[in-house]
Amino acid sequence: MATYYFKVGTGEPFCENSVTGDDAVAKGEAVKADNAPDNTESWRMKYNFSTNSVDVLFDGDDEATAQTKKLAAINAEAVTDKEADAARSAANKADA
Repeated sequence: MATYYFKVGTGEPFCENSVTGDDAVAKGEAVKADNAPDNTESWRMKYNFSTNSVDVLFDGDDEATAQTKKLAAINAEAVTDKEADAARSAANKADA
């Protein structure tokens, strides 16, 4: 396991540098986690304040597979947003 620092409130990755991280912890800006997984990109990690542990997005997948799944999720969200915008636009035109 590795040590990593995460932003207070959001749980997003802050840094892995102990000097910077410990300073942020002292200022109340970050939380220190000694249970972060080794060899995992920081974008995949998020601190879970309920369990005081690190959650990993696409856990069990290698980096390439995780990147592919991330891109697919982004594309799916974009399609959903576009469809919702089109529905709102149609509703606004009908009301006019």
